[in-house]
Amino acid sequence: MRYQIDDFILDVRHHSLYRGQTLLSSDERLIRLLQLLIERAPEHLDQATLLAALWPDTRVSNWSISRLISDARKLFNDAGADFPVIQTVHGRGYRLASEAQARQVPLPESPSAPEPMPAPEQPSAPRRPLWAAAIALQLVVLVLLGWLILERSEAPLKIGEIHNPVARVLWVDDHPENNAEERHRLQQQSVAVYTTTSSHEAKMLLAMYQYDVIISDMGRAGDPLAGLKLVETLRQQGNDTPYLMYTILPSEAQRRLVLEHGAQGVAVDADNLFQMLSQYMPVTL
Repeated sequence: MRYQIDDFILDVRHHSLYRGQTLLSSDERLIRLLQLLIERAPEHLDQATLLAALWPDTRVSNWSISRLISDARKLFNDAGADFPVIQTVHGRGYRLASEAQARQVPLPESPSAPEPMPAPEQPSAPRRPLWAAAIALQLVVLVLLGWLILERSEAPLKIGEIHNPVARVLWVDDHPENNAEERHRLQQQSVAVYTTTSSHEAKMLLAMYQYDVIISDMGRAGDPLAGLKLVETLRQQGNDTPYLMYTILPSEAQRRLVLEHGAQGVAVDADNLFQMLSQYMPVTL
């Protein structure tokens, strides 16, 4: 069975996703996820159904679903898709986006995957005289010497992430010193924590990297609703990274408002925060 979404081909039998002649993925679980969403469209699938179908006889958390959904979206985005493929139905699950019109296409005659078209034969290049080869060799030597000089003069790039993190957290707070202890606890459990003090920088980081959870304060830089506005913007852009608000003494009305705007919860202390985080990543209190 094969499905076509725009110029993407989902080959269920061979567990492959193509765009044209280019193989994008052969991850069986990712292919199965797309197949389930296509077959259920336009209805949604809840997380419990997806967990049972994608991880049978294996106990995993909802964090695994969120990570797989994020990987699938990134795959399509990196391949140049200019339309959303998977839509989050807040509080209920996921479904195939209405823009991703899927249709069943016939199987190829051969069971083998599509092969790339052979490249046209190129005329043989004329032989170069020896003096041209000598000049080319001198240019290569000069380039290598320049590279060695730059390599020694510049400090090596250092990556500030811990080795082999189990998850990544983006923490948005204009007073990061207030949550230093919580960040230290996460880092002790091999969680990489990235901090920023503004919503603007947070959106830039989210455009470049994948995170498992976003933690945000409510008020920043004179705006008492900065955290609420950030999650609202992210959901409108199709970013469904789990979002937790970490604030002091929220009212019940504030809790409802945060959930209505697409956040997953509000934590008031470290224990409460870690209990919520454990739903999305392997951390303990």
